Amino acid sequence: MTQSTKNKLVKALERLIEGEPENRELRKKAREGKLKINNSAVEKEAGLSVGSLRRHEDVQIMVKNKSLEVRVTLDGSGKSPVEVLQAEVKKLKSEKTQANNKKKEYLDLSRSHEKALARQAAIHIKIVQDLMGMLHESQREKAMDKVVKARPDKLIEGKFR
Repeated sequence: MTQSTKNKLVKALERLIEGEPENRELRKKAREGKLKINNSAVEKEAGLSVGSLRRHEDVQIMVKNKSLEVRVTLDGSGKSPVEVLQAEVKKLKSEKTQANNKKKEYLDLSRSHEKALARQAAIHIKIVQDLMGMLHESQREKAMDKVVKARPDKLIEGKFR
């Protein structure tokens, strides 16, 4: 809430807008053209701890407005800030739809694999049952011990007797 903190934040915001941050990480991002103006970047540039901006709502509003202005100028299409935000919302909705479609696709694939695995397990159990039936009763216990020891979870389902 101090004035000095607020001044640091405002000066940091100005440096970010000019594209000449003092922070090493942010300078690197600026050279790569990946510098984003947001609360975190302003706090980092000001050399303050995370969350120190939360007590300065007026500076937060400035950051939000300047960030939007920078995005509008970088867009270069002459759109208004509202149009830029609407385009961003449209893009995010499209990405969400694609993510949901992928999620559904993977869920369906997982379920089909689960069914195939259940069929294979049933076949395996039937084969083991048939093989156990072929053994003499005195050898079944030894064979079952070997089967159980071969599995890492020591769990065999099915009725063998």
